[in-house]
Amino acid sequence: MKKHPQYGEGVLSPFSLPRPVIEIVLHHHERYDGGGYPAGLKGEKIPLFARIVSVADAFDAMTVDRPYRRALSIPAALRELRCNEGSQFDPEVVQRFVRAVEEGALEESRSGASSPENKQERRDDICSS
Repeated sequence: MKKHPQYGEGVLSPFSLPRPVIEIVLHHHERYDGGGYPAGLKGEKIPLFARIVSVADAFDAMTVDRPYRRALSIPAALRELRCNEGSQFDPEVVQRFVRAVEEGALEESRSGASSPENKQERRDDICSS
């Protein structure tokens, strides 16, 4: 599972894509604290667009149903992002993402994403702050 960024880089490399595009694919699982993969990059060493995609990817993963758990509500997912800013995510990217969502930038276009029966807050998994 942790090799998919390198596989993605390999798939994209033959195409005439700008290197920054390939770096997004390669580094979207790096963590702001350096604990991610594949290179263990830390902080500003992680390309900015990879830091942005990391937040968007995590938000999407939290707000859709998975075979092993139900989707979180949007407020719960935003709290989870805030709980992980500075460790998993770039704090500035999280703050801007949260602000954009709260200001209505996110359009709920996924079918059923906003219906109450599809939301479940995992209170035990959400940090207390």
